[in-house]
Amino acid sequence: MRSIGRRWTAGIVLTLTAALVLGGCGGAGGSTADGGKAANQAGQGGEPIKVGIILPLTGSEAMFGEMEKNSMLMAFDELKEKGKTTIGGRPIQLIFEDDQSKQDSAKAAAEKLINQDRVSVLTGGYASANTNVIASTAQANRIPFLIVTGSADDITRQGWEYVFRGTAAPASHYTGAMWDFLDQVARPKTAAVIYENTDFGTSSAKGFREKAKERGIEIVFDQSYEKGALDFKPLLSNLKKQNPDIVFAVSYVMDAALIVKQMREVDFNPKLFIGGGAGYTMPEFKENAGSAANFVASTSLWVPNVAWEGARAYFDAYKEKYGKEPDYHGAQAYASMMVLIDALNRAGSGDPEAIKQALKETKLYTIMGPIAFEDWDGYTNQNKPTTYLVQWLGDSLEVVWPKEAASADYVYPAPAWNAR
Repeated sequence: MRSIGRRWTAGIVLTLTAALVLGGCGGAGGSTADGGKAANQAGQGGEPIKVGIILPLTGSEAMFGEMEKNSMLMAFDELKEKGKTTIGGRPIQLIFEDDQSKQDSAKAAAEKLINQDRVSVLTGGYASANTNVIASTAQANRIPFLIVTGSADDITRQGWEYVFRGTAAPASHYTGAMWDFLDQVARPKTAAVIYENTDFGTSSAKGFREKAKERGIEIVFDQSYEKGALDFKPLLSNLKKQNPDIVFAVSYVMDAALIVKQMREVDFNPKLFIGGGAGYTMPEFKENAGSAANFVASTSLWVPNVAWEGARAYFDAYKEKYGKEPDYHGAQAYASMMVLIDALNRAGSGDPEAIKQALKETKLYTIMGPIAFEDWDGYTNQNKPTTYLVQWLGDSLEVVWPKEAASADYVYPAPAWNAR
């Protein structure tokens, strides 16, 4: 394991083998998307310790929710094999609820889990807007909430003591490795920003503007767009006229694929197109964008060839079991389940106050790197992120920065469309 300056003794051994994961999967459970029966109680004594998990299992973000649910169950099954899912004779019970990719459904799911199911702790949260309403509901009811993905900065900047974010960086901090690359290699003079008008897109664009200003990079184009748009050509044609050195774009997967395909159609050739995580790292991005994805770079929190122990084994096991490749969203969910079960074991009960304290004291290595919940730069209970710059090279998403983590050499500037 590559050292990053923090050496901790993990509360759970995170060594993972594909054989163990594949052998263990299938027994752990939770409800179906409608919040029905949760498995993992039969044959065990004691009232279960209930964990509520809210994910988009239907709706526009369902592909992410499915990946995160699958990954959580993989981690839970591994931990079950290790005897970590029963505490003092009480089985841990997972109850999944579907937020339907909607804010009102996310709030209703949180209220149902807290008031009807009487969960001890919440986790999940994909889209930032939905995550925010879950977090506010958890805080109001004094129930700990471990965020998996929702990344808008303000979620952990409201002093909420019951809200924890470990595997997700604040949106404005996704770009650490990218800025290092731009400072040392690209040195752009001008940049453009395009972003979906969501909490995540807005936070990411704000962070980019601030960092660009610090470096004297002129932003010559700055525009949001409606998520799910079908025609980006007018936006891209106007953007092309400004001829920026680089483009920073924040989009979910279908928008991301359409944007780069239509860039080729309008023959727009920036020196580098950089996605702000999210859709630009998904396997579905490459599937939908085809060859237009080549040389597109993105910020990322994880890829399977990072140095963290168990990362490649998780990736391989997931791909073998589900026939799809997970990206960092799945890794976030897998690692979050490890963090949560570790905290529950240290809490020794289903008492929300004890769980909150155990989460606060977390020091754990995961496939996402080290997790500790700290107060810094206005954030509360926020892990400090490790970030990467990745680039699509052929059919592979490779780490190109930082140098010590690189799996391939970067290509900069990207070749023009007519030279590919």
